Amino acid sequence: MAKLNFVLVAALALAACATAAPAPAPATQPTHPTTAERNPAVQVDALVFLPAPPQSNSTLELAEREIVRGPWSAERRAQALADNAIDPFAAFDSVLGDNFTLANFPATMAVLDRAGRAAGYAGDPVKFEYRRLRPFVTDSAITPCIAGDERLRASFSYPSGHAALGFGWALVLAELVPSRADAIIERGRDFTWSRVVCGVHYPSDVEAGRTVAAAAIARLHADPDFQRLMDAARAELARAYPN
Repeated sequence: MAKLNFVLVAALALAACATAAPAPAPATQPTHPTTAERNPAVQVDALVFLPAPPQSNSTLELAEREIVRGPWSAERRAQALADNAIDPFAAFDSVLGDNFTLANFPATMAVLDRAGRAAGYAGDPVKFEYRRLRPFVTDSAITPCIAGDERLRASFSYPSGHAALGFGWALVLAELVPSRADAIIERGRDFTWSRVVCGVHYPSDVEAGRTVAAAAIARLHADPDFQRLMDAARAELARAYPN
């Protein structure tokens, strides 16, 4: 990501090569409606703080599309596919070890579930404000690592809810296990970048998802119920990961 600006500029020369594929009719209703149950207790209004995404087929979007195209190694594509799973333990066991499982950390699962839903769905109104199509929908040269999901094809790209979800997990875990915070945040960043490698999001979708996560998690800290969940998870994790 540190090289993103350079890559964007370099990709401009190739942008004219992007090939268009027929786009499906846009969805008229949210695939995942934002409700109090899905995003409980605490809401943020991402329409207030997120900028508009690059315009369709603009110079910037075409440059982003070149980044999505890669090339990516088979190993990195396999990791991107694995990161499609909605499983915080699988996402972060590379940092926290094989013992980092739901069976061992139920209180941690409770707080990650709350944080993940709050972050992951907070961007839904923005998706339906801008209705940005996913890169693999508009460019036939991009083959997503996830096959056969028409709901994904019919849903919108900006911001990435999956990136918001994963980075929300990372922010919470970094707070709960400060001795491994740097590695947790790096894994969270890599988890979100998997959406680009997978061909289902643009880099700006992922960056916006991280911003949504930061806002949602910060807002959740004002919620007493969330604070109680954090305290329980902190005590549980401290036994396994002393500082």
